[in-house]
Amino acid sequence: MNEIRSRTTTGADKGFDRSKGAYVRLNTEAWLEAEGIREKGTQRGKIEQPDSSETQPDSEYRHILDFVNQRALDCKNEVRKYLDAQLATLNHFTSHWENENPEITLDAMVDQECHNLESMTDEALVDLKSLRSEHEAMEKELSRFKTENKLTRVADYPNNQLAHWMWVFVAAIAESFVGANLLGSVTRGGIIEGWMIAVILTAVNILIGFGAGRVWQFTNHVVRSIKFVNFFAFATLVLTTLIWNVTAGHIRDVYVLAEAAGNLEAPDQAFAIAFGKLTETPLPWESLQSAGLAFVGIAVFVITAYKSYSSDDRYPGFGKLHRKDEELRDNYQQELAPYLDALKTKRDETKLQIEEFKSRYDLDRASWQNVLDSIKTIRDDYLPNLRQYNNDLAYLLAAYRDANLEARSTHPPQFFDDVLKLDEEEFQKPDIDVPESFKWGDISARTEAGFKRVEETYQNSRNRHEILEYVADSHSPPTE
Repeated sequence: MNEIRSRTTTGADKGFDRSKGAYVRLNTEAWLEAEGIREKGTQRGKIEQPDSSETQPDSEYRHILDFVNQRALDCKNEVRKYLDAQLATLNHFTSHWENENPEITLDAMVDQECHNLESMTDEALVDLKSLRSEHEAMEKELSRFKTENKLTRVADYPNNQLAHWMWVFVAAIAESFVGANLLGSVTRGGIIEGWMIAVILTAVNILIGFGAGRVWQFTNHVVRSIKFVNFFAFATLVLTTLIWNVTAGHIRDVYVLAEAAGNLEAPDQAFAIAFGKLTETPLPWESLQSAGLAFVGIAVFVITAYKSYSSDDRYPGFGKLHRKDEELRDNYQQELAPYLDALKTKRDETKLQIEEFKSRYDLDRASWQNVLDSIKTIRDDYLPNLRQYNNDLAYLLAAYRDANLEARSTHPPQFFDDVLKLDEEEFQKPDIDVPESFKWGDISARTEAGFKRVEETYQNSRNRHEILEYVADSHSPPTE
């Protein structure tokens, strides 16, 4: 009997599965078959056992009763162990959060992290102090310059100087090519001499055009004397260009006349004769090609002068100061960027800490409630489950008794009529004290307040960093 009891009251047969926290119903038919109860009842009935005079349960009755009693006892023990473990889990949750005090802990965390953000800002401002001071000095110099020269606009100059001057380069190539072709056909040295003279003509036009553009800027100066002097200088350069290009046309005329007379002129002689013709009869030229050479040169001068004028702000010196100011601002922003990135990272990490703290708190609260609900469920279901043991006992005894009665011919023993039940006093539910509901509280509002405070501290720190942001408002990006 002990061997049977040992085999049938282990594992899930104990009536309660601690791993699942659930009662396990007895599979009565499987147990009857495994123990051969009906077969034993039939065998004993055939030999008229138990005897009709017996008043106490026989061995099989006691075996069934002992099995159900043992299973009920094992179930009670397993429930006791389970409830003890669950109570320990509850105590772990409550003792942890009672000691930690989530509201105070959360507020302290936010205080510390906000302090860290402010400390990071203080350290960064010290590191950036020299760059900031240098830019502030340049900003004052720029403001003074604008005030003295009555400027209320932003500086206007091209971003890409290479693209800006590309048209001058193209115009120079074009004039040289046109000049070489117009002169190469009439000069003594042919295309080579033509290219040499064309390059000289082009170079002079570009140099004068570059100077004229710079002088042209000074005609915008606030001081009238400077304005007038540069106006006359600009007019002089324009006149010089006209004279130079009219002379260029006459140079080709000299070569044409010399070729017709069979006396090709040398370049220096051609220039001298051309200047002489300029003083005698400036216009007209002898041919359309000569006029075209002059007009191409004038066009290159105009393009160069305009590009020189617009290569920087039209007010002299304004573009240079503005670029220096932009350069210092960009240097500051480049040095500032890593600090701002670190500040943002710290802000995000802090918010993540707060969120993790809240998640851990909410998870523990939900887990605590689940454990408490499980304890109450197991406790409340204990007595209904115990009553089921009496039903199981009655079913098992009836299976043995019916098989015995069916096989016997004599009267059954008296105890077959007795109703056997478990002693419910012995198997009363474990005496446990279900704790009162723990005052978890709601830290959602404190969490949101913590997020808001961290964000405000972060934005204030950024504002302390980005003291140069007004530069972007007072200076628009340079035009292309």
